[in-house]
Amino acid sequence: MAAQRRVQQQSHRLLLLLLPDKADTADMLADRLEGEDGWLVARRKRDEEPDAAVEVLIIDNPAEAGLWYRLAPLTYLGGSLAGPGPTRNPMEAAALGSAILHGPKTGGYGTAFGRLGAARATRAVASANDLADGVSDLLAPDRAARLAEAAWRVASDGAEVTERLVEKIRQVIEGPR
Repeated sequence: MAAQRRVQQQSHRLLLLLLPDKADTADMLADRLEGEDGWLVARRKRDEEPDAAVEVLIIDNPAEAGLWYRLAPLTYLGGSLAGPGPTRNPMEAAALGSAILHGPKTGGYGTAFGRLGAARATRAVASANDLADGVSDLLAPDRAARLAEAAWRVASDGAEVTERLVEKIRQVIEGPR
């Protein structure tokens, strides 16, 4: 959250979308952000609009993650800097066109991060200051687009082969026409 505060000094209308790893923690998170930290928070499940004054929108339905990855030009995978690693696969954000920032901890997604890293398709950060610098840098649409495109290429690699394989399996299951 320190990185978000710092970046907001340059981009005062920057909206942070937070998707807690467990939907039932959303209210507690929102209460803490509003009460202790003074953030202006809207909650998706309450149909609260993220108007111009709102700083944080809490997304409490994991099934909507794809929608938000598609809408957000940048995704920071929480838990990768100070936690055990992200709770969501980075390929989700990559496949939906969001530029990815992450810390050194990869959790159960080491292979995915390795593939993305080899293609220079993510931005690794080592601290909250690095995260703020990375977000500031990627607010430039051309920079975010380059990173997002590289990630999308990694995520979609092999899609054509997969589609052909699925079609063959379907034909075997359904039998000849």
